[in-house]
Amino acid sequence: MGMKMEKGRQQRKRHILGGPLSDVEVETLQEMASHHRHANFRRRALGVLALNDGRSGPAISGVLRVSVPQLYNWALAWRERGLMGMLSGHVGGAPRKLTAPLLQTAVQVACDESLTLAKIAQRVKEQHPDAPSFSLSRLSVGLRSHGLSYKRNRLSLKKTRSTAL
Repeated sequence: MGMKMEKGRQQRKRHILGGPLSDVEVETLQEMASHHRHANFRRRALGVLALNDGRSGPAISGVLRVSVPQLYNWALAWRERGLMGMLSGHVGGAPRKLTAPLLQTAVQVACDESLTLAKIAQRVKEQHPDAPSFSLSRLSVGLRSHGLSYKRNRLSLKKTRSTAL
């Protein structure tokens, strides 16, 4: 690592990525920047490549339209986990309203008797009065993932999974 003089004091230049990228890493990130199906992953790859080229954080963030701290978070993810750090990004958002216990109750109610989605939701709310409200479409998706499907013209759930053990 080189030394540089800045305003009368000696300062060691630190590489933000933990060191320069290898040729294989650069090629991988270039492919990711060009061909990944999600734009946010393409942007991350471009940001790390620009940091590797020695460009400043504020300059890169202006071009990529991200905040400087976000850019440094990408660099930290690269340092700590490499490519996997780049691919396992933000998993934020609001907590799920239809939680696993609520969904399990809904599946049990749906299996016990043939009801409409609204009636299933009502029964779930009766059993879990403190649970957050959830949409009927989310309930439909959740039940479908457990092998139960809802058809509007049938007004009840079709049980597609086998009940025999």
